[in-house]
Amino acid sequence: MSLTMVGIIGIAILIILIFLRVPVGFAMGIIGFLGLWYLRGFGQAAMVVGLEPYSQVAVYTFSCVPLFVFMGTLIANTGIGKELFDFASSFLGHIRGGLGMASVCACGIFAAICGHSQATAITMSKVAYPQLKAHGYDEGMSAGALAAGGSIGVMIPPSMGFILYGMLTQESIGKLFMAGLLPGLLQVALFCIVFGIVGYLRPNLAPAAEKASWKTRLGTLKNTWPVLALMIIVLGGIYMGWFTTTEAGAIGAFGAVIVSALDRRLTWKNLVESMRDAVQTCGMIIMMLVGAHIFMRFLTAADIPNTINAFISGVNAPRGVILLGIVVAYLVMGCVLDIFAAILLTVPIFYPVMTSLGFSGIWFGVLVVALMEMGEITPPIGMNVFVLSSACKLEVGKIFRGVIWFIIADIIFILILCLFPGFTLLLQ
Repeated sequence: MSLTMVGIIGIAILIILIFLRVPVGFAMGIIGFLGLWYLRGFGQAAMVVGLEPYSQVAVYTFSCVPLFVFMGTLIANTGIGKELFDFASSFLGHIRGGLGMASVCACGIFAAICGHSQATAITMSKVAYPQLKAHGYDEGMSAGALAAGGSIGVMIPPSMGFILYGMLTQESIGKLFMAGLLPGLLQVALFCIVFGIVGYLRPNLAPAAEKASWKTRLGTLKNTWPVLALMIIVLGGIYMGWFTTTEAGAIGAFGAVIVSALDRRLTWKNLVESMRDAVQTCGMIIMMLVGAHIFMRFLTAADIPNTINAFISGVNAPRGVILLGIVVAYLVMGCVLDIFAAILLTVPIFYPVMTSLGFSGIWFGVLVVALMEMGEITPPIGMNVFVLSSACKLEVGKIFRGVIWFIIADIIFILILCLFPGFTLLLQ
């Protein structure tokens, strides 16, 4: 067989294993090892498997991962989600669709602390969904809003999606974080506009709640300002160049401990639980990262990147058409693959193609994460929808019907990113 055919067979087997629910990191590592064994011999394959775990993890850049993960798990386990929702709803709840807007805004703020899609969706569902339901909001749309709001967790920094993309492509994680901030805020705004439109056109689906007094509003601010300040310090410090991404992670983790302690929420139980959750998450990320690099070595040995570049050069299509093709491919993959699996599987192939066409690697990272966000809520395998179905005790189909509004908003969001790439790079 030709090198390219071996690579294609390896990719096909990997996709089959992922559909069979084999852990992504293990699947990529196994296929990469077997492919290298076939192409380069057992000695070469064994050497790659022996070196990659150390070379990918024992780097300064990776040290930010456990710090940001611990920061997010501690804030999540100490129950800050309720205060964030109360804060947002006190300012927005009195307008039509206002409680829905508040739930989306709370998801956005929590995403800036957590960085994980499902964790954001689950945490906010425990807090916001009962309130939305009690005030007469449509159940499917309410759960759909939380599923969509949870997806913002991989766009607003600190984002595990950006960290993985940065480590796969060697792009600056700090620059990726800054590039994701404005698009993340835009996405929050678009989801809020959805609730505004629905509240205006069909007020029975998203009615207004009672208007909160300024005393109540200031009371909610009192409970949330330490976390808001921590978020501003971490992201602002990166943007201003006061500290590196890793230093920002350390400050965020330490700040989360201090904020939780001062608020009398920190207990030995939730501290240990947060540390355990962080270790489990980091172990998963390490395995995926190592497996991805082993698989990348196999793809390189099979000459897949050069083959794809040669094919695209031979097609001689405008780069906008090639971009459209990649966007469509990601939309299809997002329906059936987890975000991390999709990033690990495709970025090593698409990234060299896009940069060779003159696209910014930072902008492409934001686009990839945006497309995979959409995959978290699109049928038939929208992970956030299934998570919300379990958390809210609702039928999956009902949530999928409610989430359609936000899929339309996501399509508009992706069009804006493609038509105005400079918007993504404004903070660079």
